[in-house]
Amino acid sequence: METQHQGWTNQLKKILRQPKPAAKAHVLAAPDDRIEGLISRKWPTDAKQSAVTFLIFPHQGKLSTLLMERVVYNGVHSGQISLPGGQKDADDSNLLATAIREFVEETGIQLQASNYLGELSDLYIPPSHFLVQPYVAFLDELPPLQPDVREVQELHIVSLEELFHPDNFKQEEVLVRQRKDHQYTIKAPCYCIKELYIWGATAMMISELHWIFKENTFILPQ
Repeated sequence: METQHQGWTNQLKKILRQPKPAAKAHVLAAPDDRIEGLISRKWPTDAKQSAVTFLIFPHQGKLSTLLMERVVYNGVHSGQISLPGGQKDADDSNLLATAIREFVEETGIQLQASNYLGELSDLYIPPSHFLVQPYVAFLDELPPLQPDVREVQELHIVSLEELFHPDNFKQEEVLVRQRKDHQYTIKAPCYCIKELYIWGATAMMISELHWIFKENTFILPQ
């Protein structure tokens, strides 16, 4: 018997196996200085491999996702909003294993390979020299969160309806931290949800999933 969400998750699985928009979606959410590299997609062969999880789950009657606010530290992604994930370890059998390990480390939620529906397009992040593989996963219910306080300032639940609403996608001045003693602002496309400013690689990944939902006429199920 088909569960409440099984129909559209099976549809999304099939779509994620097909060619994806990649640069066509990424450039919509990219700062101007990133656009040329995104179009060429000539990623460095020595980039550090990493993986993140775009988890979808029902929350208060709406499909939602989980975003991570990083702690402030002496690094290029200090304080930014991201998807849970991180660098591939030598012990990880593949990037899906990386995504699963990093997700439980940062959120306290143990996902299984069966929770994953497929991949988005990989994306290179020049400031940290990471090549990121985003995965899309689904849970029928979000378990209690247990964030890793060493890496996570806060975990934020955001509905896809709110995230994808055109009024919440704007050009904004955002803070770029390269080190604690070197920070500046740039103008960049940004998903603005309440107090959250989601830009850079995370915004580009969101843009691709949003494109996929629009192009395949998904009506977000409740």
